[in-house]
Amino acid sequence: MRKIIIALPKGHRLLAAAYEVFKKAGYASAALEQAIATKEQKQLEYDSDCGTGAFLLVRNADIPQYVDRNWAELGLTAFDCYREYELSSLMGGQAMRGDNFITDMLPDLALCGGSRFCVAGKPEARVFYEKCKKSDEKILTVATQYPNIAAKYFQSQGILADIVTIAGSSELMPAHGGVDAIFDIVETGNALKENGLEIYDEAMPIQTKILVSKAALKYDPNIGIMMEVLSNAIKS
Repeated sequence: MRKIIIALPKGHRLLAAAYEVFKKAGYASAALEQAIATKEQKQLEYDSDCGTGAFLLVRNADIPQYVDRNWAELGLTAFDCYREYELSSLMGGQAMRGDNFITDMLPDLALCGGSRFCVAGKPEARVFYEKCKKSDEKILTVATQYPNIAAKYFQSQGILADIVTIAGSSELMPAHGGVDAIFDIVETGNALKENGLEIYDEAMPIQTKILVSKAALKYDPNIGIMMEVLSNAIKS
């Protein structure tokens, strides 16, 4: 029987929690557990001990593409990754992405704690932000690593936003980048406070989901069996 390929986020913080979801369902891997325990993950592929699955350790942001292109049948990743991937083609007017994976077969695994998308900025700039919420003549300049999610959010709020895409350190942008606000993932809020920023609005929570390939689900009955086992394990 061909092994089911499962993509897991290779970052230390999320990998252990993601692996535990599958271990609880009976898909353990002693070799992967040892790698997680020692934090030595130079090897990027591990077989499950039961022989039915193989875990690939993948950059979190790449997992949606792995499942979408059938490089993996299942993948565990966070909302910011799969939603940004889905929206990237829609916003660019290109061919649809994310059309091959399902995100709602299983519930949110709640592996990201209290992390959520927030709009934040300097306290003195809040007045302008509030004006932008009430006027279609003012434009809010926003820095973010998630341009498509941000654009979708501000559109839903009726706010005209000029989105500036950056690769990181968004907390610096209100002071040095000439922007009015940032749109970023916040967990504790400590980084915002240390850089003189405050939360204006909490946009949406960060969920963690198991993505499933539609094509694999259709042609391989073992995928459906694994999903049922995972569902029962999550509920228990």
